Amino acid sequence: MNRIRLVAICIIAAFLMSGFVNPIGLISEPVSSAFGIPITSAVSAFGYFTFGVFAGYVVSFYIFDYLSFRLVVITGYLFLTAGIALLYAVETTVSLSILLFCLGVIASVEGCGAGTLISVNWQGRQRQVILIAQDAMFNGGGIIFTALTTWFITSEFHWASTYSVVAVIAIVLVGLAAITNLEPPTEQDWDSKYVTKWNPGIVLVGVSMGMFMTAKISIFIWAPQYAVERFAADVNSSGNLLTNIFIGAFTGSLIGTWLVSKIRIAYFLMMMLALGTTGMWLMISASDLEAAILTAYLVGASVGATYNGYTAFALTFVDKPTHKHIAYILTTGGIGSAIAPWISSAGVEKLGTITDTLFACFLLQLFVLANVVLLNLYQSQLSKSR
Repeated sequence: MNRIRLVAICIIAAFLMSGFVNPIGLISEPVSSAFGIPITSAVSAFGYFTFGVFAGYVVSFYIFDYLSFRLVVITGYLFLTAGIALLYAVETTVSLSILLFCLGVIASVEGCGAGTLISVNWQGRQRQVILIAQDAMFNGGGIIFTALTTWFITSEFHWASTYSVVAVIAIVLVGLAAITNLEPPTEQDWDSKYVTKWNPGIVLVGVSMGMFMTAKISIFIWAPQYAVERFAADVNSSGNLLTNIFIGAFTGSLIGTWLVSKIRIAYFLMMMLALGTTGMWLMISASDLEAAILTAYLVGASVGATYNGYTAFALTFVDKPTHKHIAYILTTGGIGSAIAPWISSAGVEKLGTITDTLFACFLLQLFVLANVVLLNLYQSQLSKSR
């Protein structure tokens, strides 16, 4: 029963993070109106959240060396709930940015803790399946939170209303953590008897992860505004585009949860990235809104299980994964996520259109695909030499 609760905590943590990240593209305009700032500045403000996510992953390198999982999980989610309540009180973009940064730090520490718990409690294919299941929950959250955000906006609720739902989920996680043994089953499962070992493979996977996340988050942020710019779509239609991305992502992650138990994780990752570049090209080449909305399913399916697919792929390069390996992969992903709002906003300003910025994301995805192909060749050689 304890392991069931443990899986629930790890998977719901991904659902909670989805509630923070995925509505950004939809709530940027209400935030712009509420604070009287340009929409690019509103998107950039959320860059402080993603930068906080990066900072939290750095904190994760050390925090679990000194504090228990139970303490970190319970206090972290309580602070997260309090921070969300404060979103209703902020009146300046400076205070908003600071608060979003703090929320990002806490959320990412919790996310790293969930990934580490999976890595030390499950091995091999079981670990891969649970990691991909996390992606399924993240993307399922994308469907739910996008629909909720669209409804909150059209009903003229406060822009932070979606985050109130996230706060309720955080309280649920506090309750689960209070009745669950979160510590590793034995000392040997933890890294106290193992030195964290590094090699070029896992380091380069992290770099590739960062580039992938920059493209992924940029697409999530600007897809709704792309529909508005290119096809003069209304709020509901642009929301439908983002919803379809997450429906595709959720479907892709469900299929991926089964598929990674049948094929090598490297092949799965390459397949997803190839699907992503194809879907992105079709979206930016779409002739009308209906076609763009349809291609959103393909774009979503490609990113459905790629995030934790990267984590599982990275761990194949080491014999004994530790929390520092998890923290490194999540840190590089956090860097990519953190810079995405700023880089994409700068891209829109410099290139002049959102379409051109999404085309740049397409080119970055192509580069990432080539990178993973080469890493797979290196991993094959590394396996032969062991």
